Amino acid sequence: MSAMLKISRLTEYAFMVIMSLKKSDMPASADSVAKKTGLEPPTVSKILKSLKRGGLLTSKRGVAGGYFLVKRKRDISLCEVITVMEGAMALTDCAIDDSACHLSADCDMSRGLKKISQIITNALEQVKVSDLMITDSKPIIALTINHE
Repeated sequence: MSAMLKISRLTEYAFMVIMSLKKSDMPASADSVAKKTGLEPPTVSKILKSLKRGGLLTSKRGVAGGYFLVKRKRDISLCEVITVMEGAMALTDCAIDDSACHLSADCDMSRGLKKISQIITNALEQVKVSDLMITDSKPIIALTINHE
């Protein structure tokens, strides 16, 4: 059995939805996004509403209405999408809130886990949605970890 950091299926689908949209004056309907992505229309609608609420999309009402990106895919970080869909990221609850664990005041690992969570967050802020489409073997990001 292996452990991993994992995003939810809905967040994975949110990346698919974002990839199908453009920053333009030509909004896409939820139905057209569903057809383009192969996702079910109710799922797409739920994702579109979450992304709009999170400020990554805007919408236009009316016959020619629909959704479109607020900024280009190369300007949207993976961190932004994950945070909108799942909330703040951290390896442990205490990395976000010291009061989440009654042991955090005496825990020797708490500071280290907070630091690792911040490194992961910083890395995800550097990777853009457009990087998900890269087909060559160049690394997307190079991490430098300072050992103190």
